[in-house]
Amino acid sequence: MVNATSGFAELLDTSIHRVYLDTRRERPLEFRELLNVDNMPHQNMKDQEFAGLGTMPSKPEGTQFTLDQPIAGGNVTYTAVPYGLAMEVTFEMWDDDLFGVMGAMAQELARSSRNRIEVDAATIFNSAFDSAVTGFDGASLCSTTHTTPSGATQSNRPAVDVGLSLTALQNGSQHFETLTNGRGLPMLLSPSLVVIDPANKYVAREILGSSSKPFTANNEINSLVEDELRIFVYHYLTTSTNWFLMAGKGQHDLSFWWRNTPMFDSFDDPRTKNAVFTVYQRHTKGFGTWRGVYGSTG
Repeated sequence: MVNATSGFAELLDTSIHRVYLDTRRERPLEFRELLNVDNMPHQNMKDQEFAGLGTMPSKPEGTQFTLDQPIAGGNVTYTAVPYGLAMEVTFEMWDDDLFGVMGAMAQELARSSRNRIEVDAATIFNSAFDSAVTGFDGASLCSTTHTTPSGATQSNRPAVDVGLSLTALQNGSQHFETLTNGRGLPMLLSPSLVVIDPANKYVAREILGSSSKPFTANNEINSLVEDELRIFVYHYLTTSTNWFLMAGKGQHDLSFWWRNTPMFDSFDDPRTKNAVFTVYQRHTKGFGTWRGVYGSTG
């Protein structure tokens, strides 16, 4: 509880000329640029994987057709997680605040809410190389041991992790060229984003911003130019060396789900006349299939 006698007496001091509160501009919400965003119809939701039909076999004259059928894979369950925060201010503190800080603090609930959304959404990427968030096959987002419903093993990560470089992005782009579905049939899926930590911003610009091959005096062309990859600096990555090559929204399965968008409320406690400000929200994130993403720990 915020009151005038427990550390906030400065806000009543007439000798103070100015109170500095660090409420600068915020970046636009970044998760919307990367994840598919939708609403949850229920508290719990389940996605089920199926692999379709395989390649048509030969049919010798007079023989019966070969039978095939879809193959069921794994499933993932999304469960909405509740988040909430409140601030209570005594009537006296609110009434006597000389600098409007208490009013600004109430607005800070929105800032806190937005940061929680970003941190929660970024868990998909920050746990892309561990088992905290898994897909249909029970593996992490980026793995060398993804399994398909038909039993094949596929990879969307280098066998030996490599840092962001021209060769690394070429190999990632080649991964998309050779991508197959759960029955081994070719897929048309192209990368459009290079997702990086701010520490790799200038390296990414050097790699993708030159018409010639970077870091060499030779006159070779930059083979990545025609891929038209866009750099996305993601400020919520917790490991600076991690990088990802992604298809655009709607082409991958990385999703953020709303059960309740932020709900703000305020009321006066009739027993104390204290002002109470709250924010509540429910959401979750996750993925089913890993296809459309390639990444490395650097």
